Amino acid sequence: MQAQNPSSSAVEASTPPNIKRYLVKETWKEYEVTLEVNHDVLTQEIASMINGFWSNASDRLAAENGDVIRTVIRLFGQTMIYRMLSEGGASFSITTKNRMTGEHPGPFWTEDIHNEEGWGGTEPGPYGVCGIRVIAADVDAPGYDDVELVEVSNA
Repeated sequence: MQAQNPSSSAVEASTPPNIKRYLVKETWKEYEVTLEVNHDVLTQEIASMINGFWSNASDRLAAENGDVIRTVIRLFGQTMIYRMLSEGGASFSITTKNRMTGEHPGPFWTEDIHNEEGWGGTEPGPYGVCGIRVIAADVDAPGYDDVELVEVSNA
């Protein structure tokens, strides 16, 4: 029988989190958000609770072949794109900093979704209960030159 290395539990405790990046895109308008997901936080249980909170949960789950974690990541991205469009759009990269504050805009957008009912809140840390945060976006609302006016008859 070998003696246990006393530092082995310290190494396990300091293991870096299981973080991956995903791109969620709206295929027709080319809107996209880059999300960072802490898979140590977004577990099957958390993902099932989040997906189940919203209507049409089984349809979303079927679209992702039963993978509830992918379902919730995609839902978060779709919700983020919708939120950004409702606020006039957003465009920033992973390295973007606000000129006035020097802060990245991702936490501002992420906090909005984390605080929305059904997403669990902002604690613990930047990934919130859902384990997801936005780190880049390209969601431009249509400008004046992107729309046209056409008169239609009163049928």
